[in-house]
Amino acid sequence: MAESIVFGTATEILKKIGSLVGGELSLLWNLDSDLRRLQRTMSAIKAVLLDAETKQTQNHQLRDWLGKLKDVFYDAEDVLDEFDFQASRRSQQGSSTVKVCQCFSSSNPVKIGHKIKEIRERLDEIADDRRNFPFLLIESHVDVRHVIPKERETNSFFQASDVIGREKDKEIIIAILTQPGDVIVSVIPIVGIGGLGKTTLSKMVYNDERVYRHFELKMWVCVSDDFDVVRLIKEIIYSATHEDCAKLKADEIPRRLQEILTGKKFLLVLDDVWNEKPMKWRELKDLLVNGVNGSKIIVSTRNKTVAEIMGTVSPHFIQGLSLEDSLSLFKNSAFKDGEGKDFPNLIKIAEDIIGKCKGVPLALRTLASLLFANTDEDEWLRIKRSDIWQLKHDKEDILPVLKLSYDNLPSHLKQCFAYLSLFPKDYIYDSDYVTGYWMAHGVLATSNDDIEELEDVAVRCMKELCSRCFLEDFTEHYHLFYRFKMHDLMHDLAISVAKSECAVIKSRSQIVDASVRHFSVIDSDFNAQKTPEVLDNGSKTVRSLICLQGNEHSGVSFINTCISKFKHLRMLYLNDINFEVLPKSVATLIHLRYLDLSYNYSLKKLPESICQLQKLETFILSGCYRLKKLPRNIRRMISLRHVEITTKERYLRENGIGRLSSLKLLYLSGCGNLVRLFEGMQGLTSLRRLEIQSCSLTSLPYSIKYLKRLEKVAIQYCSELNLKMEFQEEDKDNLCLGVRKFIINNLPSLVDLPQLILQGSANTVQCIMIENCPKLKELPEWLPNLTSLQTLEILNCGSLSCLPEGMQRLTVLRQLKIQGCPALSESCRRDQSKIAHVREVHLDE
Repeated sequence: MAESIVFGTATEILKKIGSLVGGELSLLWNLDSDLRRLQRTMSAIKAVLLDAETKQTQNHQLRDWLGKLKDVFYDAEDVLDEFDFQASRRSQQGSSTVKVCQCFSSSNPVKIGHKIKEIRERLDEIADDRRNFPFLLIESHVDVRHVIPKERETNSFFQASDVIGREKDKEIIIAILTQPGDVIVSVIPIVGIGGLGKTTLSKMVYNDERVYRHFELKMWVCVSDDFDVVRLIKEIIYSATHEDCAKLKADEIPRRLQEILTGKKFLLVLDDVWNEKPMKWRELKDLLVNGVNGSKIIVSTRNKTVAEIMGTVSPHFIQGLSLEDSLSLFKNSAFKDGEGKDFPNLIKIAEDIIGKCKGVPLALRTLASLLFANTDEDEWLRIKRSDIWQLKHDKEDILPVLKLSYDNLPSHLKQCFAYLSLFPKDYIYDSDYVTGYWMAHGVLATSNDDIEELEDVAVRCMKELCSRCFLEDFTEHYHLFYRFKMHDLMHDLAISVAKSECAVIKSRSQIVDASVRHFSVIDSDFNAQKTPEVLDNGSKTVRSLICLQGNEHSGVSFINTCISKFKHLRMLYLNDINFEVLPKSVATLIHLRYLDLSYNYSLKKLPESICQLQKLETFILSGCYRLKKLPRNIRRMISLRHVEITTKERYLRENGIGRLSSLKLLYLSGCGNLVRLFEGMQGLTSLRRLEIQSCSLTSLPYSIKYLKRLEKVAIQYCSELNLKMEFQEEDKDNLCLGVRKFIINNLPSLVDLPQLILQGSANTVQCIMIENCPKLKELPEWLPNLTSLQTLEILNCGSLSCLPEGMQRLTVLRQLKIQGCPALSESCRRDQSKIAHVREVHLDE
């Protein structure tokens, strides 16, 4: 990943230098000249980085050169970050020289000046090394490679209806499933190399109408490489009933599974199994024998040994697609019309390319997506003649094919993709948190004249990676955010390209390259006394530390170890770690952008010193149910963009959260004592999304009307909240809000929709979702004034009996969904005139 790191980092460093050059502190500390010289050197090097990236695949000397640049760029970024931190503190304290002397030790300008000079000299030396290359590097200042056309940008991952060449496999599996059973449970293994479509085939079978009618109960569990029996039992229960097993005792969980299966003919899909230990399978299998004869289990796996251990019938081996089907799939994914009839020369080139893909659908789609809507014959020939085909690899290994698509990503997307390797296989990514990860490491950028928010840039990057097949199952949740996964092979690719930067620690003695700067710990046995050796001996320049599995032995000493060793952390993820008070020393992490302390159930107090983290952008405190209060001076955390809070406070201070002018997302959850928000919301001038869940609020403040940039409002599980917010006299003619999505769920006291918010956003609101509001007896007469409304969902609101008059005025309404509202559905059937213009209508059956 070195080549993409250096180009992206160089871009950000130049922006940083540009903001510091000519500034008051750089002039005061006599550093302006050094900064300008560093700027010139950096610009000269950046100009050839794109060409270096293209040529480095087959040139070890060039790869080494890029690696050296990566190291010095990281150091430069840290020094400039520190300088910027000092400049920010100075601007807050005042501009007089006396105050500067009070704020900073006299060694600061000397130390920073020496570091800047050292970095400039190192860069000069590395720049001179270019003379030793047997070729010239060509200058290029803009990375314009292979931008996905807009019409493809927002497509989700391919659905089963797009599958080519698997109908025969599907019919074979369905025939096996629907055969009369003479044993209680039969296990059918589906075996094939990665990327062939085992999961897709399983989905086709699972969702077939014949299978739906044949089995009383269907369940789907993704197993992956962690065959933890207790986890799998919980997930099977959840798949069958959507029950959360958190409240069940350990011995009650297996019994609950057996209760669910008793007397039912069931189908269970265990997708992506790697376990080769027969005893683990027997432990789970013994719990799955309570169904009736004819129950079936599908197991998808790459491993023949797994099939031998688990299967009760002969495995079905899935093969690569035929050349004919491969070409059909490639054309369907590469051409706008799915055929390419107007481009016979490109079809001929495609025939040569598909032969190298071994009939693997993932490889075919990935390469086709790379060429989508590109009719430049030279570009197709470049892919066909790529050096990647010359590399030696196993006959079943398609990673080189996927690597070819990775190599053709723009630099920022390479970095975005590689950082996702820090999470385990089959991890479900949340777009909000991924946005925070990417922002923390500076891989998201807008042009100087672009007003697009970084959060929007992040979602666009996710959609583009999805359209290129690097991500899958990309779906919107509650109209608010997205979730997605990565195919196993893509995850392998991410690990491969990020191995010099990112490492997942699974054991204490694991050996990791000294250049690694981003770590995640998924060893559930780690604790404060047995910190993984790689972290004990690791580089002081570690930038990310993600602890995915904390336990009761982990605590404040582990946190202190991290803070004392890794002063340059930009991301610290301490989920479910056992400590009551966050150490004051966390305030020394001046580079920190992302801090996740979620679900630390023992956490009671945050130090006031945490408010010194002026670079912090994402601060997650959700699930900290014992947290007594927020820091008094939280308003000083001026860079916060995403804040999630659980607290025991009854009131939030107006001069606290309400002063965070950079805040984009505010999420309050589990605040059981919180009865009132701060009234003065005017300070939240950048807020785009407000979410409130499981709080004791009785109303929202009228000052919400000042949030002109608010786009999404979601309020759920607030038992006392009523949203009767009528226009005040001064608002009737001049109120203009911009809310686009309004979601409410489980508000048992709600009797009115908020006129202030919704009619105040009459020209912008596009989506309204109302769920589980039993006291809501009628929709407001002003609802048809919301002329931009496209989606209206009303779920489980049994007291509603009719839609208001004038629904015909909602001319852009495209989707109306009514479920769990029998009287309302019947009213709509009787009076079709209100909904006749709506393209898609779903009513109770």
